[in-house]
Amino acid sequence: MPANHRMRGLREDLMLTAVQLDAICQSLDGHTRYLQHAARHTQACAMSGRIDELRCSANALRRAATNIGE
Repeated sequence: MPANHRMRGLREDLMLTAVQLDAICQSLDGHTRYLQHAARHTQACAMSGRIDELRCSANALRRAATNIGE
């Protein structure tokens, strides 16, 4: 069943990518806090929006991975 093996590999890759995006978001959260404290509120708001988009992407990857398992 090579197809099942490939699908499992795809599911694992999607989940790994989601975890990596979470790690990037965590790092960017720290950068956003720095921007807020440095009185760069416009940049902090823009960064926060991008982080939210990355989190949405990570969640979409998780949903796709879950659907592959069904």
